[in-house]
Amino acid sequence: MRKLQSLAALTLMIAVVMSCRMAESLTGNSKAGTVSNLWSDVPAFAGAQKADLEIPLGPRLAMRAMMQGKINFIAFTTDKSAEEVKNFYSNERMKAAGWTPNEKGCIGDTEDEKSQGAVCLYGRKGGGKDEALAIIVAEDEKTGKTEIFYARMDLTRPSPSPSQRTEDMQTIDPSRKLLA
Repeated sequence: MRKLQSLAALTLMIAVVMSCRMAESLTGNSKAGTVSNLWSDVPAFAGAQKADLEIPLGPRLAMRAMMQGKINFIAFTTDKSAEEVKNFYSNERMKAAGWTPNEKGCIGDTEDEKSQGAVCLYGRKGGGKDEALAIIVAEDEKTGKTEIFYARMDLTRPSPSPSQRTEDMQTIDPSRKLLA
């Protein structure tokens, strides 16, 4: 009887550990998709320090679902204001780095005349790749530091297989017959 209880307890412990690992892989490790250095084609904000910040679970799940794992990110902090960081990522600077800015540029919150955050969106096409870059800037009221999240997304669509193209053509023109 004692062996049976010990075996049941061991089985329960293994099941709990496995379910935790499964939940972690489904929700994505908070550091999943992180890169160790800022990409060379993204201008670095002078004086910013790499930070080990986590993207909250909700946004992380949404990003993983939308991007199907084709996203990488890195975070930094600085003592400069969110407004200074937002101004640094000007349309001109990002164009010079090869990025096409959103027509509105960086969009900041202007709640109290003083910006406490911004979202800057950029895109790039070339070399068979379609990429997007989001720079999210937010002031942390507790620490007084400004957090800078960089998220790079691969938006390249996979090219369809020859059989998929034939099926697509038949959808467009139903009189075309699929080859056997």
